[in-house]
Order: sequence, then structure tokens, then C-alpha cells
Amino acid sequence: MFANIVSKGEIWGGNLKKLIGIVVILGVIFILLHSTPKMALRFHILLMGYPKEALITDIGDNKIDNRIDMKKLATLNAKTYTLTKPPFEKDTETELDTFLVRKIGFLYFAEYYSLL
Repeated sequence: MFANIVSKGEIWGGNLKKLIGIVVILGVIFILLHSTPKMALRFHILLMGYPKEALITDIGDNKIDNRIDMKKLATLNAKTYTLTKPPFEKDTETELDTFLVRKIGFLYFAEYYSLL
């Protein structure tokens, strides 16, 4: 019976081609959002709940931290970046201005970076 359903291209009452198409589209979107350090950083800021800052802030290399933590960042295959208009987190009353962006394979992933 299962072989019959799969051979017709139907799964879960839908069309297998549609499901594959949706998965491919989501995969392409994921790759595009993580294809450059700045895109990954903007997407991370958006996911943190700061859409305005994700769109309007300028992103620059954090040359001081990149120089100071050169060995640590090299082992992580990462660089730090600063934001010109960083989001302000009310809970900790701090500006989230420095982020670490790691390269894993051909994709980039961002996270908040604190010296503490």
C-alpha cells in the first residue's frame, strides 16, 4: 500500500513534488541568508527581535577585537563585527554592538560577542 502511494507521488494527502519544491525553496533561502557574514549577522539580529536595527545599521569589522583575539578567532574560523546603530536590550540595559561571525563550510553563522 505504501509503495502504491509513493509511486503515485502522493504523501500525507499532498503532492510529493510540492513538498520537494517547498524544501528546496526553504533550503535556498537558508543558504542565501547565511551566504555572507553581513547577511548572517543581519538575519541573526532579526531573529533576536530587532527588525529595524537589522535593516538600518551599518556593519563594520571590529579591528581591535580581531587583533587582540587573533589566535582564538583563528581557531574558531571567525571574525568580530560591530554595529553603528546597535539594538538596546532592556533586560540587561546594554547595547548589543559586537557580534562574532563564524564560517562553517561555506555558510556563516552569527552570535552575540561579549568580552566578559
